Amino acid sequence: MIAVNQRAVRFVNESSSYHHFASAMQDAAENAPCFLLCDAQAMKRYGLGLARPAPVNNDALVAAGYLHKADTLAALAQQLGLDAQTLSETVARYNRDAAQGVDREFAKGGNSYNRAMGDPGHQPDACNAPLLSAPFYAIKLYTGDLGTSRAWSPPPMPRSSIPKDTPIPGLYAVETTWIR
Repeated sequence: MIAVNQRAVRFVNESSSYHHFASAMQDAAENAPCFLLCDAQAMKRYGLGLARPAPVNNDALVAAGYLHKADTLAALAQQLGLDAQTLSETVARYNRDAAQGVDREFAKGGNSYNRAMGDPGHQPDACNAPLLSAPFYAIKLYTGDLGTSRAWSPPPMPRSSIPKDTPIPGLYAVETTWIR
């Protein structure tokens, strides 16, 4: 799986944490939204976004316009509004490295965090696999918010409440939700 920006070029280590990934998306206007791409083998084994791996049929996601599917990279580029030649060059460059188990552009798989998020059964590298088999898939990816810290004012103890500070029995706030 690779991420490309609106110029059809990679811009980030796709195995990095969402903090780094989203920061890279926000570094340049052309990076957001971006597109996550994979081939048939990756879709079958891992899925992509809301699209589930085999044996799930994801045709409804294609029909809804969430999941893009095409028999060639050029056709996928056309669906996404990307330059087909640039996308082809981007994928070819990535594929050359991935076949050798490296990522010379962004060092995907180069640290323990990346490898922990990868597939240890995939060789020669847990994080890099060429995009070779059609059909090819893509989703459009936007940055978003994972939580809030100022939506309400909790009491001193991590106990949740409703208006007028009425406690809700058995409901507790944890992590970033319990911030004043």
